Amino acid sequence: MPIIIRFFKDKRFRVIITMFLRFVFQLWWLSKKRRFYGEEAYQKQLKAVYQKQARIFAEIAMGMGGLLIKLGQFFSSRVDILPEEYTRELALLQDAVKPVPTADIIRRIEEEYGRPLGEIYLNFSPEPIASASLGQVHTAEIKGHDQVAVKILRPGIEEIISSDFDALRFVVTFAKRYPRIRAAVDLEQIYAEFTETTLDELDYLKEGRHADQFRENFAGEPGIAVPKVYWEFTTRRVLTMEYITGYKINEFAVLDKAGLDRVKLADTLITAYVQQFLSDAFFHADPHPGNLLVKEDGTLVFLDFGMVGRIDEGMREELISFVMALFKKDTEQMVEVFANLGFLRPHAEKGTLAKGLKLILANIFEEKDLKKVNSEEFLWELREFMYSQPFQIPARTLFLGKALLSIIGICGGLNPRLDLIKTLRPYAEELLAGKEQADGAQGFAQKFILDQAKKTFTDVVGLPERINHLITGLEGGSIRLHPSRSFEQNLLQSQREQGNRIVQAIVSSGFLIAGTILLEGPYLKIGIGLIAFSALSFLSLLKSNAGRARSERGGRGNRAMRNASATGFKKPRFHP
Repeated sequence: MPIIIRFFKDKRFRVIITMFLRFVFQLWWLSKKRRFYGEEAYQKQLKAVYQKQARIFAEIAMGMGGLLIKLGQFFSSRVDILPEEYTRELALLQDAVKPVPTADIIRRIEEEYGRPLGEIYLNFSPEPIASASLGQVHTAEIKGHDQVAVKILRPGIEEIISSDFDALRFVVTFAKRYPRIRAAVDLEQIYAEFTETTLDELDYLKEGRHADQFRENFAGEPGIAVPKVYWEFTTRRVLTMEYITGYKINEFAVLDKAGLDRVKLADTLITAYVQQFLSDAFFHADPHPGNLLVKEDGTLVFLDFGMVGRIDEGMREELISFVMALFKKDTEQMVEVFANLGFLRPHAEKGTLAKGLKLILANIFEEKDLKKVNSEEFLWELREFMYSQPFQIPARTLFLGKALLSIIGICGGLNPRLDLIKTLRPYAEELLAGKEQADGAQGFAQKFILDQAKKTFTDVVGLPERINHLITGLEGGSIRLHPSRSFEQNLLQSQREQGNRIVQAIVSSGFLIAGTILLEGPYLKIGIGLIAFSALSFLSLLKSNAGRARSERGGRGNRAMRNASATGFKKPRFHP
């Protein structure tokens, strides 16, 4: 159906397209008025527009449901390129889905099984215990078993999703026309991955298989549980699982009152995801607090396996390399991993990125305080760094990044002092030992030496070309240096002080010359006074220069001591 005809016949399609075009026009019009604002006023206006748009999107999504809720939840993660004003509002969509009337749900179940509800379930609860964008959950009982949770696909959701995808397809096609958007993210791949994942969530048979695989992967872990799937009561639109009660993982006050160890929970959660990413290559891609429960005995329960991610072998190897680099604090190797995963655009200056990344990660390496990682200040600096550097977001990493940042946020609440390096140490050592065992100790050592030699040779051979590229980029403006705010402030202060000293020297010289001339005329006393004033001014200038030199020597000494401390001249710490 042509777009114009679809626009007038399909109300959902019309509302979504109109909302999107209105947002685009608002941003375009604000950009046209930018010349009349100062930069600070423009940024303030831009944030206000973002916040208003996000609120409108959330209201329309809550009213219409369907894919808009899913889309808002998907982009509420901080891994996204959307501004903070958007992500903060969209995060409210996690628990904002209105339930479907129970009569419609019962009708869906009876149509699916072809028999009355009473012949399938006992004590079916009229009120849902959870309501999501695609389905909702009721409790019931089945013969021979305890209480179960029944997840039912919303009636008519397939048609709604199909219409919404058509509208989203139009939005993606329109957005691809802008080079800056194309350069920042591959919209086609994101659309394809989002479509595939959403369609998988419409098939509860797949979700049940995902849950079984996840339970099998953690079969030897007593601290992690997954509800059992009752396959004899499961179809493509109805999923029947073991009913497990517990506390939401972000209910920190409730967890404390129950006497549960939040530090242990944070360790369990983050190590569970290390296993999913690096060992299983299969992970729960939607770990928001509603999908993570804590039982009274401290067991961590994973729920809702509609959205999962898989990691191919090449990507898994790169993630292992990243963990090893993080463990060794090797930001150059981290940048190489980013390049191999497709995060860097062509001709990115890797050396500059590695230095910038080292500054960004200083809080993690030195302070080891996860609360800083989840702080608005750190995330703002990270966002600013990514915007200023040649980063792009590969589609295949969006779900992984979304899950990772969600986990960091939850762990930051459970244990703000979580030491990431210490937590990852056993896994890094195990990975290293695994490589040694697989290759043999001698073979591993030889491989390591050859890899280092190859890296060094490549760096040396490519050095002239990289220097020429750097100089050309700096001259042409394609490469820009983005110093830190503190460096800029120090530079401006230094320039002001230097300018003051130059002015003072010129004024002193002028008084000296004028005084010398007046010594030969009738204004002898005035000339002596000017010379004396000039001498005092010169002495003041010399004194300030001497003080500044002592301050710089002291600053260098302090920095040297800090550097020495950072490179090993401090009391050693031993980690179990």
